[in-house]
Amino acid sequence: MNAGFLDAFAQIIRVKRVDKATLIDTIKVSLISAAKRKFGQEAEIEVELDDAKGILEVYRIFKVVKKVEEPDTEIDLKEAREMDDEAQVGSEIKLMLPLEEFGRNAVQTAKQVLMQKVREAERGRVYEDYKDKIGVIASGTVRQVDRGNILVNLGRAEAYLPNREQIRKERYNQGDTIRAVIIEVDKEAKGPLIILSRTSHQFLLKLFEQEVPEIFDGDVEIKSIAREPGGRSKIAVNSRSDKVDAVGSCVGMKGSRVQAVVNELHGEKIDIVSWSESSNEFVSRALAPAKVSALRFNEAEDDVLVIVEEDQLSLAIGKEGQNVRLASKLTGWKIDLATVRAVDRRDRLEQKLQMDISDMVGVTPKIASKLKGIGILTVQKLYKTTIDELVEVEGVGPKTAEKLKESAIETMEELNKALEELLEKEKAEEAVKKELFDETALAPEIVKEEEEPKLTEEQLFGNLPDSDDEDGEEEAEEEAEEEAEEEEEAGEGEEEAEESEEAEEEADSKEEEATGDEEEAPSEDIETEEPGGEDTGPGKKE
Repeated sequence: MNAGFLDAFAQIIRVKRVDKATLIDTIKVSLISAAKRKFGQEAEIEVELDDAKGILEVYRIFKVVKKVEEPDTEIDLKEAREMDDEAQVGSEIKLMLPLEEFGRNAVQTAKQVLMQKVREAERGRVYEDYKDKIGVIASGTVRQVDRGNILVNLGRAEAYLPNREQIRKERYNQGDTIRAVIIEVDKEAKGPLIILSRTSHQFLLKLFEQEVPEIFDGDVEIKSIAREPGGRSKIAVNSRSDKVDAVGSCVGMKGSRVQAVVNELHGEKIDIVSWSESSNEFVSRALAPAKVSALRFNEAEDDVLVIVEEDQLSLAIGKEGQNVRLASKLTGWKIDLATVRAVDRRDRLEQKLQMDISDMVGVTPKIASKLKGIGILTVQKLYKTTIDELVEVEGVGPKTAEKLKESAIETMEELNKALEELLEKEKAEEAVKKELFDETALAPEIVKEEEEPKLTEEQLFGNLPDSDDEDGEEEAEEEAEEEAEEEEEAGEGEEEAEESEEAEEEADSKEEEATGDEEEAPSEDIETEEPGGEDTGPGKKE
């Protein structure tokens, strides 16, 4: 036996963590396979292995017969007694086979069988270790990246992170640390048994469980999760204790807990919603930040009509419909959005299209009377009534109920078509009114004021002296003062002249008063002026 056999044997057990008995059986199988490859598949081979003593022996077993018919398994008595004097017909002869006789191909086959058995044993061990860890977060290092798929070294095992289970915008290189949740352990897989995921809901749940002690302890429960990996997620949480705030616990002080989860998911936005048994409250909260005006549930089809104001519609829809899509997944209801105005219009038109049950085709006056007796007054009401409920009406059998239901369905299809036509018509009319009523036409006309031409430097400073000399400025000031004094003197002279004239006029008036009554001017002395402008008459002085 090779001297290094015991060391190799012990190393395989230690590194591969293969059971000792399993490894011994594997070695025996590999050597038997190698011997049969050398001596034929019919040859009977036996391997004796004593790892304590380091003994490994391979024997070929022959059956002693008088006449050999199967040379691979039989030997005649004469030849057998050459090997063993006590050989008898029917006994067995063991012939030890040196390992050197196996040949290179046989040894290679033994090695392959041994490695295959060791791998199978190792896979079995990995499966036993991880089969109960589905849903647990595992941490490892990136060993290899191949076409987007990542091979992760978990220490004692290798795991596989497929491209489909990765967040779109994330990129990893060899040696990077990575965390993901175990979603599958497949013993029959050709590659690694352990399948990881970073996109599953379970990964988000386990991250919150690690960050929020209240979830780990069971005081807070995550009721449902809606997630679009790498984009946005919504989780609904519920508190099992009146003393614990579910949403506040998940958010943490200044958002520290939820921020830790966001960082692990490389910026994925997370909305935390308080769960409620009331569908009205739950759906309204799930559509946050939009404010809901009203809800109309259709439990038969698991859908709900959410009515919002015009300014809340875009918030309810979200970017590319993400908000309403996540809210629908979170609540389990199919959500349809409509504005208050659109719903009011539809309700008004539906009210106009209400059809009396008597007007429906196939309804006799007798049947109409019976249907009205149980509250089915319109075709719309009959459409919502089930066949089982119709059969319970006195005088209405299964066939009649089916005919009534079919007729109601056909009639409602026609009424719905008429309703859609009316809606389209009203919308078109509103569009025309908006085009006709142009608010800009009523706005005051804006008259642009003409801009005054800017004064040039020459116009502003053309009359000023060119010299900046201080003496010139003083002379100009003195001249201006002299001109002002002359103007004042001239003004005083004019005032004195006016006063003297007034005095003379007063004196003349006094003289006229004194002499006016005594003297009378002769008539011939009166001067007259002809139209020609010349003075004529006897009173003309020469």
